[in-house]
Amino acid sequence: MKKNKITIIIASVLILLSLFIVLYKNEIIFSNRDKLPSSDAFAIQDSSKVTKIFIADMHGNNVLLTKKGGLWMLQDTIPALQYNVKSVLGTLLNLTIRQSVPENALGNVNKALAVGATKVEIYEIAPKFSIFGIDFFKKERKTKTYYFGSATQDNLASYAYLEGMKEPYIIYRPGFRGFITPQFSQFEADWRSHVLFNTKFTRIESVEFIDYINPEESFTVVKNGPRSFDMYNWQQEKVNAYDTTKLFDMLTEFREKNYQSLIQNMSDAEKDSIIKQNLFKTIKLKNTDGRTTTLNLYKMVDEVQIIDEDSDLVDQIQEEINRDKCYGMLTDKPNEFYIIQYFHFDRQLQPFSYFLKKRIN
Repeated sequence: MKKNKITIIIASVLILLSLFIVLYKNEIIFSNRDKLPSSDAFAIQDSSKVTKIFIADMHGNNVLLTKKGGLWMLQDTIPALQYNVKSVLGTLLNLTIRQSVPENALGNVNKALAVGATKVEIYEIAPKFSIFGIDFFKKERKTKTYYFGSATQDNLASYAYLEGMKEPYIIYRPGFRGFITPQFSQFEADWRSHVLFNTKFTRIESVEFIDYINPEESFTVVKNGPRSFDMYNWQQEKVNAYDTTKLFDMLTEFREKNYQSLIQNMSDAEKDSIIKQNLFKTIKLKNTDGRTTTLNLYKMVDEVQIIDEDSDLVDQIQEEINRDKCYGMLTDKPNEFYIIQYFHFDRQLQPFSYFLKKRIN
């Protein structure tokens, strides 16, 4: 009988202890909200293992970034802006919990995340399980799903929820000024590579420059050896004397030529008018592999207000050619219209006469 009583007492104590642990973990008693998870609980461990990033908002906008052969692609087929992807990976690697959300704000934060968060899914090459440091069944798996919300009052951190956690937290990236949510843009234009030409000097087969304003300033450059080229004038006559340094400097810069921005809100009528009336130059580059890239350039015309000095009112509006920027379009991508800065294409826009050797009297 005595033995049975002891057994009952021990069993009762164990049941009560188990109940206490369950209640404690669920914060029914002795709430442990103030006890934060590890500060790096949101962070990824190794950015080199990330293979895919999916970003979406609550309005149907989304982008998919995929690593292919060491380069990141947008929507599987479009080269992504590598710098932006590296910046996001750096943020994911350094995400840090600053504090828990104040209890009196928790309800509002949860509601805001539910209706307006940016969802980010991270995929990595990860094992199903590991034993003694040995990985088994490694493949691409979704490892983290974030919901990034608005900024905190000081604009230095963001409200965010990580799937698997009980509640959202305030997170930030140490050393980064500003809140991190805008880095995870759900719009394609923010991730597109701005590269128009990306050909090394040694991979250039030929380049043709067509000047529609001054046809005699048109010319063609054709490869005739590993590091040598022939130059032809607009009548396809070979030029015997040209400035090799100037020509090589220009050809070398084709390794990376970018546009400033992609135009998204121009009407078809306005675009068609520019294409028909404002074309002033074409650059046609052929690689040694046979691939040709053709860029058409169009003058940008701005409306300038002329102010009457006596009345301080607009006297008239006149059109002026923009001296800093122009429009551009690749012939194999007619649906895309770019803004291009002249200074970035300075050497590619020089006339034929610029490359000729000056005679010494």
